Amino acid sequence: MKKILYSAILILSIQSISAQNIIDFFYSIPSSYVDELSYLEKKTLVKNKTLTKYGDKKFSVEIDTKNGYLRLSQNYTDGLSGYAIYEMAYWNLKGKKLIALSTVFGSNGGFFQQNFKLFEYKNDNLTEVRTGYLKSYTSNFDVFINNLVSEFTKTNTKQSIKENLTQSQFTIELPRNGKNMTVSFEENPMSSPEYFEKEYGKYLNFRKKIYKWNVQKEVFE
Repeated sequence: MKKILYSAILILSIQSISAQNIIDFFYSIPSSYVDELSYLEKKTLVKNKTLTKYGDKKFSVEIDTKNGYLRLSQNYTDGLSGYAIYEMAYWNLKGKKLIALSTVFGSNGGFFQQNFKLFEYKNDNLTEVRTGYLKSYTSNFDVFINNLVSEFTKTNTKQSIKENLTQSQFTIELPRNGKNMTVSFEENPMSSPEYFEKEYGKYLNFRKKIYKWNVQKEVFE
């Protein structure tokens, strides 16, 4: 009887682990990182695919459970130009999962990376990663984004220029297909195509880099 009970518990545990998907991780992410959406609001959003708060703040979600990808969009219904995009993806590691949350804010004047966080999910616990997995990564976003921009810029680039570059369509794109992340300076459709190159081209070594996931080392390179 004890063997049967133990086997049943083991099967349930395995099913629980295999049931973990991008929706589960979305529910687990602290509300402070997704525009203060509560657990119940997230549930409603996943069910209906849209949610409106405060009368004019509209959320919509696109979920690809097969590829482990989620995209949450927020905009306003009353004509305000501000918007936010939250991307989530995860990677299977040995005995745990690595989850990334990438946040971009924008308006008619442009867009920029507003936040980026890595989490580990193990034994039903979500913990924020302090450092690791990506060369420049630290949970202090201001330090991280400065480190990341520094990988793109030439030696001796002034700090003031780097700070300007962090607000210049510099974004981290999570993978919907595959395992690699793309970091790049994108064109601002509201400005002249030559503006960015004229202002910042001389400071950059490149404008785009694909950080490839090394399955054996479990790091981005």
